[in-house]
Amino acid sequence: MIFSGFLSLLILIGVHFFANQAKVLGWLWHGRFLSFAAGISFAYVFVDLLPTLEKGQPILKDTFGEFIPYFDRHAYLIALIGVLVYYGLQTPSASDTTKGTWLKIGGYLLFNFFVGASLADSRNPDIQPLFLFTIAMSMHYFIHDHNLSVDNTLLYMHKVRWWLVMALCVGYFTGYFTHIPNAIVAIVVSFLAGGMILNALRYELPKREQLGYPFFVMGALGYTVLLLGVGKG
Repeated sequence: MIFSGFLSLLILIGVHFFANQAKVLGWLWHGRFLSFAAGISFAYVFVDLLPTLEKGQPILKDTFGEFIPYFDRHAYLIALIGVLVYYGLQTPSASDTTKGTWLKIGGYLLFNFFVGASLADSRNPDIQPLFLFTIAMSMHYFIHDHNLSVDNTLLYMHKVRWWLVMALCVGYFTGYFTHIPNAIVAIVVSFLAGGMILNALRYELPKREQLGYPFFVMGALGYTVLLLGVGKG
């Protein structure tokens, strides 16, 4: 089981190193594959990730119920806050500033840390079945790395992708040797779920041509069928 989690870690590291090389497929198929990947990422959020927010609410209630009113019942509210924050980072006024760029990268690094930590325990029910979780994360990384590369190619190629790999590895070994409090995991998962939704749509919504739409639908429905077929849904 430990080996399977480590293998998934290596696959995700490989995506960071080679995602930008997908342009060798050509412009047309590169765009269609991005649409397909976005569909998988989108399906993962709605079919698998969002339902886990409900599981995290009892943890939030036990930890914060006496101190923060209503916080115990609103994991989805945290996800909404995640959408609003990530949307603010994606607007032109924010993305054109150094501060906005580093905030966006910082959120991605935090996300990678917790993905790596979750892989340290491959028996974690939140990432089962592991091969489907790995597929979904690979496609999400592909989309996100594409966006970062387009926004700032030099920064991504020479620094960011290395930091992303490091965040994955640090998270993996942190999760392997220590225990991250469940309440912190619940908050971060809720917050970053909103970011995943926005990121999956970021590539699709601004497109005026709909050449990639069938591939977006194929990715979303195909992944959903796989997920439900193995009893996860």
